[in-house]
Amino acid sequence: MDSNKINFLVLLMVVCLTQVGADIYAPSIPAIALSLKTRIAFIEWSMALYMLGVALSHLIYGPLSEGIGRKIPILIGLWIMLGGTLICLWAEDIEILNIGRFIQGSGAGACACLWRSIFRDKFKGEDLSRYSSYLVVFIMFLVPAAPLLGSFLQDFFDWRASFVFMSFYAVICLFSFILFFRETNQSPHKEKLKLSFIARTYLALFTNRLFIGTSLCTFLSYGGFFTWFTAGPALLIEGVGITPTDFGLITFFGGGCAYGLSGWLNGKFVSHYGMTTLLRFGWATMMISAILLLMGYIVLGMNAWAIIGPVILFYFGSTFIWPNTFATAFMHVGEVAGYAGALYGFMQISGAAVLSWGISFLPNSPISLGVVILGTATLSWIIYELSVPFKYPSRLATLIFSERAKD
Repeated sequence: MDSNKINFLVLLMVVCLTQVGADIYAPSIPAIALSLKTRIAFIEWSMALYMLGVALSHLIYGPLSEGIGRKIPILIGLWIMLGGTLICLWAEDIEILNIGRFIQGSGAGACACLWRSIFRDKFKGEDLSRYSSYLVVFIMFLVPAAPLLGSFLQDFFDWRASFVFMSFYAVICLFSFILFFRETNQSPHKEKLKLSFIARTYLALFTNRLFIGTSLCTFLSYGGFFTWFTAGPALLIEGVGITPTDFGLITFFGGGCAYGLSGWLNGKFVSHYGMTTLLRFGWATMMISAILLLMGYIVLGMNAWAIIGPVILFYFGSTFIWPNTFATAFMHVGEVAGYAGALYGFMQISGAAVLSWGISFLPNSPISLGVVILGTATLSWIIYELSVPFKYPSRLATLIFSERAKD
């Protein structure tokens, strides 16, 4: 097997780590609340704190990867994630669990941040969208297995078993990355770690209308998507009365098939229809799913299939968003892909942290979930239409590099 395929397989395993860490204990949320004698809302906050750690750490790992390469920051992140996972495993109260989840997320941020930069090292343009879609197909068949695995661990053991699994997963990723991953950043520059360069680069990206507009789209779309993992267990396990295993099976088969199909369709048709058309289709599908969720609750009440059907449709629509916003945002950032990946990932994961934290304050109802999904999809689409006509100004690279000599 050639080095590119080995790199891809190792990267695939590491990319999945972040999302599996976020979702694996979702079916255990009611049980954790009972075990730690606290409210479900506080356990839902632990998911938001994990995503907050992931988001904030992007701003560190991105610049670091430009200065010393991609491999070492990911190894640092994997060690930190392992430490946070062990804290969660032995937590006896909600405060320690939340601290562990934040540390865990701060380590997992390296994996979530740098895969985009690694892909940008190798691909560009529609190839970037196409190969990202193929990666999504692999990920989205594996990631929905996390709640399913977590549900089995909950039913046969208890909630701590999920953190035991994550500890072993992190160790396997560590050794695989050490032994098999080959550095993709062939020209790291130590000057990219200087504060003046960091400030200038982030300023150039923040003030570029297309990049920041597309990143805001991802903030909203991914935030709306992640609210399901926060609110869904309470809706279906507590509200409807299904078992944790049933919740895991629904997520795996319903969500996994929707993810895989839309990821494959995006990779197949992006060259023919273009990224903008597929993005519009994705947002329209997400909005329809939210409307069906609201109507289902109004007509049928707290019914399992009135929730599950629209959520599967929402999964299908959302998967058209990630590869195409990513490819659009990264069209002209090859020189600073690490910084761009950090800022873009920060925006995406911040959406998950902010909106999952916000929905924990709302009543556990399909109405709350439907309104959040509809609002985020609509606003995201509007921002995209306002941003996409604007191309990257040629002054972007100049803004970043013009004062290099002064540093």
